[in-house]
This record gives sequence, structure tokens and C-alpha cells, in this order.
Amino acid sequence: MRSAEGDVQGSDTGRTAFRRSLSALLALAMLAGGCASQRQQNIWNLEADEWNALVGRKFADVVDATDRIFGEPRVEDREQIMRAKVGVKAEARENQDTDWSIPSNFRIPLPSLGRKANVFIDFTSDSDASNLSQISPAVEESASSLSATVLKRVTNTLDLGATLGIHGGPDIGPELFLRYEQRRNPWLLFGEERGYWRTDNGWGGRTILNLDYRLPGNTSFIRFANKADYYEQLHEVDFKSGFLWRRRVPREVAFSAETGMEYNPYTGDPEKDIDTDPEHDDDNAYARVRVIGKLWRPWIEWEVMPGFYYYWEHDQPGSWGIDARLSVIYEGFLSGPEEP
Repeated sequence: MRSAEGDVQGSDTGRTAFRRSLSALLALAMLAGGCASQRQQNIWNLEADEWNALVGRKFADVVDATDRIFGEPRVEDREQIMRAKVGVKAEARENQDTDWSIPSNFRIPLPSLGRKANVFIDFTSDSDASNLSQISPAVEESASSLSATVLKRVTNTLDLGATLGIHGGPDIGPELFLRYEQRRNPWLLFGEERGYWRTDNGWGGRTILNLDYRLPGNTSFIRFANKADYYEQLHEVDFKSGFLWRRRVPREVAFSAETGMEYNPYTGDPEKDIDTDPEHDDDNAYARVRVIGKLWRPWIEWEVMPGFYYYWEHDQPGSWGIDARLSVIYEGFLSGPEEP
């Protein structure tokens, strides 16, 4: 348990970081807005579909289009995307201090191997570990990750990839992964199997299995999402499972209603875990709503996620909470690799 003095210092540090980040965001927004006002054609006032056409990529399928708004690597990794994204995020929970962070992501595509594969460098800080369908290797407990990835489309349903990453610690090591995607209208099945070795945690792996059903009207879909992380150190095993209903609404806004659970069978087990304090057990069930969209300009992105969390091992298990994020983003599409 953290001391009261530590909580005060952490809170002061968070507020200071937030003020600095907010000042930087406002300065960037004013600078970008001033530059844009000098143009004869104001590209920032385009409609959502026109903006997508401008950067060179449109997604006809509601699953791909909605996942693209949420930044899912399942869609993004197949594209030559250049991105710079910096934001401020607050996570508030009932009876707990508010946690402030500065999530960021920088992605640089490299020349592809004969235009047959995607090669990109990715830096992520304070990644969104709450997104169940997020498959990026950067979504872990570490504060930041720098990685280089090669992704090869083998067939229309199979992708093969390799990543070399440096994670917070530092924790360094290679990863190999296989992705499978099968579409049978209105169903979509996606799976990933990832294996890796790291200098701190040794061998490990991750299994992802998502089943989507596109609802009539091509405006929304339901997803049954499952994720399992396992390491050579058994107390790091973690299971997540949930149901999501996602819908894309006009002007680049996406809505996601989510319910599920997160479970670690070793946390709190006296035979497997040194720290057996139930208050440190993060197993929980949740119901939440995630909404993401653009604010005023296409390069200002916002996200809010109110929800209820039930930590069944805690003395006060029920907890309301809300996450809020505001980011400045620059993004562009380049031509992707050729199909096999």
C-alpha cells in the first residue's frame, strides 16, 4: 500500500505533468490552427469521408472502419501509416487518486521488401491496456515500448510477422507471430498466436481469438473477444474475455459498449504469489462505454470511457470510474504492400 505522503507527491507530480502537457497541447493547436488559416483551401473542415479519401484510404466494411477509428493493429499493421500522436489522459476511480499519463505513439513506415511486406518502427508510451481487442505487443505493464516489425501477408487469410522490441526496464527480445483472419459474411474470425523471448521475463506468449458478427445495415457489429498472456514466470498469466458492441456514427465517431472480466489465477495464491494482499488483486468484472471521435479539427482526438468495475477480492468491490483522453494527432497513409 502506498503511504499518504507518497500519494500526495504522486498527485502533485501528476498535476504538474498535466499542466505542462495541456500547455504544450494548446501551443501545438494554436500553431497548427494558425498555419492552416493561411491556406486558400482549408482541408481541416472536410467531412469524415472526404478526409479519409484525402489521406488515401477508405474502409467499406463496418468492422474494419470502426476498428480503424479505435486504432486496432489488426487493420493498421497492413497499411503504410505514418503517425505522430501525443495526448493527456486521466483515469479516475471511486475512492482512488486520479492517475494522469501522457500516452503517445509514433509510427514510421520503412521501404517495404519488394512491396511485398510492411516494415515499420513504432514507439508507444503509456499504452491502452484496457482495450481488450488491442493486439499490439506494446500493450503491457511497461510504460513504453520501441519496436521494429516486419509483417508479410502469406495468403488472403494468413499473415506472418516478426518484431524486435525494447520494453520498459529495459526488457529486450524478439517476437514471432501468426495472424489468421477468415471472413464469411456476416461473420469474421480473427486469431493471433505470438511467441517471444525477453531478457527479463524469459519465454512467453499471447493468444488472441475474436469472433465478430456484423449486424444488418452495416453500421454496427458484435465481438466476442478473448486474450491470454502467459510468461515463463507463472504469476504473470492473465486472461481477459468480453463482449463488445461497436458502432460507427457520422463524423469519425465510434461507440463501443463493453462487458467482460479480467482474471489472473495466480495473483493472491499463497503458493504462487508472494504478495497475497487481496487489495492488490486486480481481478475484476466490468461494464463500460467507450466513445472516441474528433473535436473541432480532424487532428484533435478525444476519448471518454465511463464504467463500473467489480473487484471481487476487495473489501469494497464495486467502483465507478471514468477515463478521459485528449490527443493531438498527425497521420497519413502511404501505399501499402502488394497483395500475394
